[in-house]
Amino acid sequence: MIRQNLHTHSVWDDGTNTLEEMAQAGISAGLTSLGFSIHTPMPFPSCWTLEEGRLPEYSAAVRKWKDAFAGRIALYHGAEWDLLSEMPLDGFDYVIGSIHHIQAPGRGSCVDNSPEMTAQYLRDLFGGDSDAAAEAYFSQYEALAGMEKVDIVGHFDLPTKFDETNHFYSPDSPRFCAAALRAMDALVSADKIFEINTGAISRGYRTTPYPSRSLLKELKRRGGRITVSADAHAASDVAFGFAEAEALAIDCGFAEIWQFDGRGFVSVPIGGGG
Repeated sequence: MIRQNLHTHSVWDDGTNTLEEMAQAGISAGLTSLGFSIHTPMPFPSCWTLEEGRLPEYSAAVRKWKDAFAGRIALYHGAEWDLLSEMPLDGFDYVIGSIHHIQAPGRGSCVDNSPEMTAQYLRDLFGGDSDAAAEAYFSQYEALAGMEKVDIVGHFDLPTKFDETNHFYSPDSPRFCAAALRAMDALVSADKIFEINTGAISRGYRTTPYPSRSLLKELKRRGGRITVSADAHAASDVAFGFAEAEALAIDCGFAEIWQFDGRGFVSVPIGGGG
């Protein structure tokens, strides 16, 4: 059983539970460690990120509960840093690098807001060409790969969030595949760890994690590393879908995941290995 989740949100950003409640839920779910991954501030008003001026207060709160739960569950002070964020990455135990926006010349849009917004940006920014949108989105990963302090790649194929019902993208198209694999190659070369992210399943948008099975198989072929995370925004979801994510990883050929031990990332066998 996977016993760590490094992708966790709370009332400090866009989560619904306190740090204490998330930690207690982690214990109840059988986790031995839990990482709080605050959404870092954006250069524009946002309702889903930490206010930059509150970072010292937030960090103090994490330290408080880390001490309070010592011996019951290890708590880590992480960050989910967005590519558009201007906040330095110093002072965190680990960093998840995520891309929540898609950029077109002079304009941009959030990619995981709603099916309606997805339809709108595909129409207004890309003239309905979803392959062009995929190319624009995945091209941003070259910059993310160059960020030395980013450890984990968050929800790699996030634009497909609503595809199980709306079919906005064509992940099997040659252009989509080429764009995704160019990004993957850059990230693997930079030794980034890819998360298998179950968050969209717990929130009812998908029945499978990010990345897709086909992309995970390509990642395995390239010698990439993985971890499993819940992207939990509620206490009930701190380990959501972990057994299924582990089974998917094994089916794609992985025999280990990478977990944070307080100092760095170490390999942990899965599927009864070791």
